[in-house]
Amino acid sequence: MTLIVGLLITAFILFFFEIFLPGGVLAVIGGILLLVAASLTYTEFGLIAAIGVIIGGLVGAITMFFVEIRFISNSRFGNQLSLKQSIDAKVNQQPREKLVGCEGVTLTTLAPSGRVEIDGEVRTAYSEDGYLEKDTPVKVLRSSPFHLIVVRK
Repeated sequence: MTLIVGLLITAFILFFFEIFLPGGVLAVIGGILLLVAASLTYTEFGLIAAIGVIIGGLVGAITMFFVEIRFISNSRFGNQLSLKQSIDAKVNQQPREKLVGCEGVTLTTLAPSGRVEIDGEVRTAYSEDGYLEKDTPVKVLRSSPFHLIVVRK
């Protein structure tokens, strides 16, 4: 009986931590422990008790999940786990062919990627020459939807 209770408690602890470490592994292990507890209950107490352990375990796990979601989402800790504002960043998805041939300067070290300033705008760039120090004059060789390819000027 002590082993059965220990398995059930361990299964519920794993179900509890599944909300913080998503991926399903802890829930699967908890489910296996729940089935082992039901199997041991069947051998010691019979079929009705085993079915009661399975149903009780599943109802308890589902109830615990919804209670966790409810309380954690309204807590200070839950507010740190979720994003409450919109992200206003944008991705330059259009190739900037007009920048080919333009000159600029590296704002960070390019090893081989980093940030450059071209025509007063900060952009992500990859160095065709490999490693470039900060404040190195560069020229845009070609562009792609997400970054520029630059060479030392």
